[in-house]
Amino acid sequence: MKTFSRICIKDYEVTAENGDHFEIKRGKEYLTSEEKDGTVCVFTKFWVYVPVDLFAGELQFTGDRLNVAKTT
Repeated sequence: MKTFSRICIKDYEVTAENGDHFEIKRGKEYLTSEEKDGTVCVFTKFWVYVPVDLFAGELQFTGDRLNVAKTT
């Protein structure tokens, strides 16, 4: 699994029927999943899928990276 650091460019919030509240704020950095079907999962207190267009760019944080040739 790959994760990415992304900067939020638009405030977003949602409240579940049970009262749990999730929000992300413009200008803050968040850890997310890979983009799939126009959404990413934001990993905070809650894991919530949101539109990827709430973020600007991405920087891979964890997961498979390019293979680097080893020298002996």
